[in-house]
Amino acid sequence: MVNALEFKTKIKQGMIEIPPEYQQNIQEGSDVKVIILSEEKTKQRLMDQLAENPISVKGWNKLTRDEIHERK
Repeated sequence: MVNALEFKTKIKQGMIEIPPEYQQNIQEGSDVKVIILSEEKTKQRLMDQLAENPISVKGWNKLTRDEIHERK
């Protein structure tokens, strides 16, 4: 009989830690099949970082919508 378990975990020092709630389902010394599906972490673009964490500049005042679109 095959039992399938699915969980997310971090690899620590080359070891995959099985969460405690699943440990009782696996007997010591039993054969297991491990399939690793890793999620790639995409590097966040600079503009996205700035949108999430704007840099405040001393003396800078935010423009109103009208001031942004004002033409001289």
